[in-house]
Amino acid sequence: MKILFTKRDIPEAPEEEESEGPSGEQDLKEAYIQLVQGVQEWQDGCVYRGDFGLDTKLGHGEFSWPTGESYRGQFYRDHRHGLGTYLWPDGSSFTGMFYLSYREGYGTMYQKARLFQGLYKADQRFGPGIETHPDGSQDVGLWFREHLIKLCTEVPDGFSIHDYPEYSGFLTHSPARISLSGEEKMEWDLHKEQDPFFYDYKRFLLDDDLTLPPEMYIYSTDSSHLPMTCSFRKELDARIFLNDIPPFVEDGEPWFIKNETPLMVKIQKQTYKFRFTVTTTLSTFCSTMGLT
Repeated sequence: MKILFTKRDIPEAPEEEESEGPSGEQDLKEAYIQLVQGVQEWQDGCVYRGDFGLDTKLGHGEFSWPTGESYRGQFYRDHRHGLGTYLWPDGSSFTGMFYLSYREGYGTMYQKARLFQGLYKADQRFGPGIETHPDGSQDVGLWFREHLIKLCTEVPDGFSIHDYPEYSGFLTHSPARISLSGEEKMEWDLHKEQDPFFYDYKRFLLDDDLTLPPEMYIYSTDSSHLPMTCSFRKELDARIFLNDIPPFVEDGEPWFIKNETPLMVKIQKQTYKFRFTVTTTLSTFCSTMGLT
């Protein structure tokens, strides 16, 4: 069941009366989507209970598998997207941010033998985090998958570049800065008279309407193999950052790169991208565990 109202279809009413209407959500195209409650079942035993919109799972809901695994949290176009909790039959759980059904952003992974709190990317540890062991000891630092690649500790009697005058030139080197404002953005222009051979191919890369068939999300949610359009990426980010994606270098303090190796640059970008979501993720974990 789908009910979709555009802005011009909604009767004009004072702001205080609009808040009393049925639950719904507003997408980037300024269309009001009325959500409906429902249950969807599959022959293999999977069950979804929650909100539906645009013929997809959209809003809040709970999905369970016959294996005993379950997820409860936010959905967007059939994907686990936003804040939620994933449970395994052995008692393990992850509470935090999801992006296109993958763990992405800050979250807490609870297992019988250890507890990890930190940053994730594409279902893997990727950035600052704390792993707590059963004896109370902790490993604190930067993580790449299951590896601790940098400890956040001070080594006594350590040395620095100041101890080697021959490398003093590096101290005056202007550090590089990072920014995500230009990522995944095509800079080409459609000037057919200047580039007649490549023109038709550019149209497929620049025009989202030509990239995928209309309403492709209803037929397939295979984000690992389908191309990602710029407009869909903006929608996904808006759901995570609440339409307020933080600025990077341009409108604030410069974000300097201390380590310019490729892996560390990626980790620093991921850390800066989710820097405003830490408080929200931690409060969700505390409420889920009954700590508030």
